[in-house]
Amino acid sequence: METTPQNEHNEHQQQQHAGHVEDVLLPKEPQAVRVVEVVEDTDHSFELNTELLEKILLDPKVADKKVAVIGVAGAYRKGKSFLLNFFLRYLTWRSKADKVMGEVELDNSQWMSPNSPLSGFSWRGGSERDTNGILIWSEPFIMKDKNGEEIAVLLMDTQGAFDSQSTVKDCATIFALSTMISSVQIYNLSQNIQEDDLQHLQLFTEYGRLALEDSASKPFQSLLFLVRDWSFPYEAEFGFQGGQRVLDRRLEVSEKQHAELQQLRQHIRSCFEDIRCFLMPHPGLKVATNPNFDGKLVDIENEFQQQLGVMIPRLLDSHALVHKEINGQKMTCRELLEYFKAYMHIFRGQDLPEPKSMLMATAEANNLAAVASARAVYQREMEEVCGGDTPYMSTNELLEHHDRVKNIAIREFRNARKMGGVDFSMQFLERLESDLQESYENYLKVNNGKNLFKSMRTPTVLVTLMIIDYIFQEFFQLIGLDFIAGLCSSVLCLVIGALGVWAYSRYSGHLREAGGYIFRISPKKTTVTLSRFKG
Repeated sequence: METTPQNEHNEHQQQQHAGHVEDVLLPKEPQAVRVVEVVEDTDHSFELNTELLEKILLDPKVADKKVAVIGVAGAYRKGKSFLLNFFLRYLTWRSKADKVMGEVELDNSQWMSPNSPLSGFSWRGGSERDTNGILIWSEPFIMKDKNGEEIAVLLMDTQGAFDSQSTVKDCATIFALSTMISSVQIYNLSQNIQEDDLQHLQLFTEYGRLALEDSASKPFQSLLFLVRDWSFPYEAEFGFQGGQRVLDRRLEVSEKQHAELQQLRQHIRSCFEDIRCFLMPHPGLKVATNPNFDGKLVDIENEFQQQLGVMIPRLLDSHALVHKEINGQKMTCRELLEYFKAYMHIFRGQDLPEPKSMLMATAEANNLAAVASARAVYQREMEEVCGGDTPYMSTNELLEHHDRVKNIAIREFRNARKMGGVDFSMQFLERLESDLQESYENYLKVNNGKNLFKSMRTPTVLVTLMIIDYIFQEFFQLIGLDFIAGLCSSVLCLVIGALGVWAYSRYSGHLREAGGYIFRISPKKTTVTLSRFKG
């Protein structure tokens, strides 16, 4: 293909948005960042950028807020990233409008920006794959749900399936992981819902069916079949209503069907709490054939624009936002992080999960989320009485407060609804107790650092040695033992030098090893003696 300014722009955009695993700092401007990468070596392993994901999900602005995750998955080169950028554009305008005007209905002309190039998630025309792994938008959008509660909204893009570089395991893992993390999974299809599309969906959601044997709830939440380039509006009109009629026909189970076809449809319905379909028209020949197309709406057919204006607000409106839930519990960003890490641990193996692997991974993540929540309660309570800005308190008082808050945190953990049973949860309770003890020891160190006598131990000891040494030096000179007096003078010089090195190390940050050695050899008994005079 001939090089064009738009191609150069998108190549630069792709490099900028790549978000490689080694990156640990969030970009200054919000953009798509890769949190899961498929390492295309002989093993096709998966890498989770834990540090980057933590910076996004543990941001104080969203860490303890409930979360909704909109994911898009499907075959490669079918316009997933292109579509997701319209979601991004709507959320950007929606959040701005809510801040300025409150919750009002946006006119399509406001948020669609007809003359603006499409930017955000990396996309381009052509026949080669553009997205690798799983990407999320680096800045969650703060919206309000139907109850007026603030909720963080995450947008997630996925690597296209069935390209020449991906194995079946790659496709299954990316789709399954995306579906497990999403509260709404958009299954992006071309032209129709074919039987092979349903078969692929069955394969990708098999993990959820396996876990379902030991779970009373359905493993996945909301699935939207998004049929692109629908060419039969005379049979079923564009939009949700026409899509529902097509979906009902495709998932219909009849006695005339082969048992395998019946089982496939029953399986899909058993895996999702809600299944919908939306029929989308073709965006126009300029989009499909023009290599210079940059996403401006003026180059897109009006029918496509109108259906965008119907679908996107219906999915992202405050009354329609779907909270991410696992086992009936609404997840916060902090808890979602634990599930993400637990699921990735399973998928890093060389084989697809065994029947129990998904259940155990979910139970483990569920207990880890309870541990994280209880630990946050402990840290919040402890920070109030012995944080960095609070004055010194006695060790006994600190221990009493630790014991009280520890019991509160353990009660928080025990009261949380957890999967796996009591015996399975015991190991996580022990982990919580170990974490709390480690946190207490850190608070104890910080508290001791506020003690004037302990912080002044080293200079006090050295000055005391200087005074004692000086007295002995004068005494030996007085009685005529000049040789011993000279030794005392040498020791005095060494002590003065040690005091200078300690002071330089303490206030400059250099020579830390020397400063630490001087601190360690300072007699600790001096601290005890001085502490007795406190108060």
